[in-house]
Amino acid sequence: MYTSSFNLTSGDDGISVLPGMKGFDAPSYTLSYDEMPALDGGYARHTRATSRELFVPIYLEGDDRQTLLTRKRALLAALNPTLGACRLTFTEGDGSKRFINAYYVDGAQGSEGQDEAGFVWTKYGLIFRALDPYFYSGTAQSIRFSAGNVEVNPFFGDPFLGRPFINRAHSLNGSSNITVTGDVDMWPTWTIHGPASTMTFTRKVPGQPDRAFTLNANLTATQALVVDTRPRSKSVRDAATGENRWGLLGPSPHLWPISPGPNEVVIAVADVGAETSVNLTYMPRYLSA
Repeated sequence: MYTSSFNLTSGDDGISVLPGMKGFDAPSYTLSYDEMPALDGGYARHTRATSRELFVPIYLEGDDRQTLLTRKRALLAALNPTLGACRLTFTEGDGSKRFINAYYVDGAQGSEGQDEAGFVWTKYGLIFRALDPYFYSGTAQSIRFSAGNVEVNPFFGDPFLGRPFINRAHSLNGSSNITVTGDVDMWPTWTIHGPASTMTFTRKVPGQPDRAFTLNANLTATQALVVDTRPRSKSVRDAATGENRWGLLGPSPHLWPISPGPNEVVIAVADVGAETSVNLTYMPRYLSA
């Protein structure tokens, strides 16, 4: 797959960001409500964050006309939305990163106005549309649940988001209180290493009904499953072959999210062994860059 990247702040790529960026703080929300027929005001039904528009004004230059044309054409090719979304990454002074995936939609048509372009420079006001309005951490987080106190290296690694930061272990077949970072709900990926058979994953949050899903699988010590609960990416697959194993889910599964702050998680697994483990991996989501 073809990829390219541009640094918009260092000037190394002949591109710099101009003042006036917009859309990088809180997202917009839609509030659904009913007006009350006999009382003042209304009754809130539901709120949801809408897709986000991002505005990035840039200045593009070259040492000569040919350099400008080369840089401009490379940038426009990379913005092509038919190839997929762009990833806008923000790095703070302490090295922490957050990114958002967004499609280019407007602003790079070009103009030869007096204050908009010259022989070796041009300006664009790029407009992006982020269908997922949240920013993601640059580092995945992983919480490990094991059969005992002794950690055993699994046969398969976790094929999710590179090398995650791993927190301390929790026990299977018991209740675990875990605290996750971020501002909004996150949908985790679960990697289950055998041996194991029937598995039930339950989340308990005060004031809300319990959410659970069950896997009816018979895994050996050298087998593993990956359950991806993310919207638009939900799947159950063999960790080694990628084979679709959706049919292993029990009836009416709820592939639940985890919420910021404390969560009570119960993982019940039958026929565990010394090698049995479950990794919960998630990417923290934030309201702003």
